Amino acid sequence: MSALVYPFPDYPAAGTTIEVAPGIHWLSTPLPFRLRAINLYLLEDGDGWTIVDCGYARADVRVQWEEVWARTLNGKPVTRLIVTHFHPDHVGNSAWICERWNLRPWMTQSEWLTAHFALHNEDDSEARFLFYRANGLPAAQEQVLRDGMVPYGQGVQLPPAYDRLFAGDELSIGGRRWQVIIGQGHSPEHVSLYCDEIGVLLAGDQLLPEITTNVSVWPSEPEADSLKLFLHSLDGFAAILRPDTLALPSHRRPFRGVLGRIAELKQHHDERLGTLLAVVARGPVTAGLLLPHLFPPGLDGHQIMFAMGEALAHLNYLVKQGKLRRYVEAGVTHFAAA
Repeated sequence: MSALVYPFPDYPAAGTTIEVAPGIHWLSTPLPFRLRAINLYLLEDGDGWTIVDCGYARADVRVQWEEVWARTLNGKPVTRLIVTHFHPDHVGNSAWICERWNLRPWMTQSEWLTAHFALHNEDDSEARFLFYRANGLPAAQEQVLRDGMVPYGQGVQLPPAYDRLFAGDELSIGGRRWQVIIGQGHSPEHVSLYCDEIGVLLAGDQLLPEITTNVSVWPSEPEADSLKLFLHSLDGFAAILRPDTLALPSHRRPFRGVLGRIAELKQHHDERLGTLLAVVARGPVTAGLLLPHLFPPGLDGHQIMFAMGEALAHLNYLVKQGKLRRYVEAGVTHFAAA
């Protein structure tokens, strides 16, 4: 049973914020998928404000930003934008925000380049469908995936330049020192920000309550060991976070109990690995045929894409651990006991 504590009983109303720590304001904007909303943060920063993440690039989100700025900024400008990673709900409005406030986003290089790769390779849908088919996705679910695919560019507009963040950088925000922590597995070089002085973690997607961070394998790196990278990142958080840290995640509500949550996430992935080994013990499998063993029925197209990526992440991990072997038969990748 989770021991997480949620200090705030509800989300901010549209166009408003909740001050979750001194000088740190939380807003929530809508998304066009089942995830529904993303949390964004405004931090008082001397004569200006720092924004962390942008929201999805659509009109209703921009209206909410304008309302928040009018209510919260107290006449001071936005002077910095930090983007945790390249996913549309995080980087989507970056061009609009940067033009509005004459900024460049602060990002890691891998996230900046991956955003451009995703934006300029949207015509690779057939290659993606082929990849999932070659990993055993049944035809009926492939059709759901086709019908529900949301193009990356539908929610993303990128500015022409950025400022680079590195692991271990220390940023001064509001007179406090914030450490840049790089996480992997969910995206190439995800940024979280931690202030030990006040015990606050701007976690992004790397550490979430209630739901688990998606850890996927993508067609561009089909044998990636994304799960190993993600678990290593969790260990990195556990090594530096205070037990009383207030985590400000990108989805669901702010929470305390980060060390317990890290333990829960590691146990969750251990259980999934055990499930896969038990299924494979009965005979060879494909990633597509494993979905019913890992996920509830009724996945939409968006969820099928992430479910396939997550199944492959766990299978690849077990291959790297020497517990499974991978082979191709009739053009389809199978996994069997080693």
